Amino acid sequence: MKKKNKFIMIGAAVGAMTLFTATAFAYTPNTEGYDAFKAVLKANHTSGAAIDSASVNGNFTVTVDGKTVLKADGSSKMGEAGGEHNVSGDLDFTLMGIERNASFYSSGDDKVYLVDRTHDLHYQVINLDDEHAGEHREWSGEEELQDRPMNKAEEALLDFMVGDLKDNFSVVNQADGSKTIAVDISKEDIPLPLRLLMDAASAEDRVGRAHAPEAYAEWEQLKQLPFFQGLEGIDLEAQLPELTEDVAIEHVRLQMTVDANNEVQGAQGELEVSGKDEAGVTHRVEIEGAGDVSGVNATTPDAYDPAGKSVEMLDAAMLDDRS
Repeated sequence: MKKKNKFIMIGAAVGAMTLFTATAFAYTPNTEGYDAFKAVLKANHTSGAAIDSASVNGNFTVTVDGKTVLKADGSSKMGEAGGEHNVSGDLDFTLMGIERNASFYSSGDDKVYLVDRTHDLHYQVINLDDEHAGEHREWSGEEELQDRPMNKAEEALLDFMVGDLKDNFSVVNQADGSKTIAVDISKEDIPLPLRLLMDAASAEDRVGRAHAPEAYAEWEQLKQLPFFQGLEGIDLEAQLPELTEDVAIEHVRLQMTVDANNEVQGAQGELEVSGKDEAGVTHRVEIEGAGDVSGVNATTPDAYDPAGKSVEMLDAAMLDDRS
């Protein structure tokens, strides 16, 4: 089954919406960079060639008050074979100095294997029915993504909101027609309306956390797996303090690489936020991330081979949105 640019459009949508949020209310006579960014949103990606396979790589780092709390690297391969949507990937992360490594393999909707590479343990997920397949089953269904370019009304709204920050965009044109588009915004450039929106979003997030249910029994059981042992004692609330007062974006930088057809090939970003926690202590949180898409229509997902391995069965109920 053919998919219309699903993998690249995910990265394009995330990058585009991040840029839109971070650069509200901008303008300047030098609009080459902003025009290049807008051309990505206006591109008709539905007219491109169908994508049957691709590789996606990414990394993510969270630093609090100069100390690295989380560092993660991941890669995945996606492709279709025999009418099935196959996926394989690796995830390596270090949380407060504790390193963990894992891999996953999925063939269709009913064959899923998880490998704890840190402890050399292997699991097959069972009872992956409609209830527990969730988004994975929906992803591999018949419906196509409703990809479409930005229309005139949306373009006018974006121009109005971006306003005086258009000079914060830049573009470097390459000989092959590709472009590197970047936006760099400091604290002084961020207008009051966006700060007010941040305050409102922060308040809504606090309400959501206050009404969040306690962990389910299945998740408590899942934490007993060797992969999670050693991590359960980490107080994430202490290491990742919730900023409740004087929250401000100190710096935002986002860079994306697009090909000659204005399709996103990679993106990287930096976000620095400051604020006070409930005790009035000031913190500075820095988030950095990057991702790229490669091997379009030239990627074959890795297949899991259980031969010679001791494979433990893992009930899907334990993995059903417990993280």
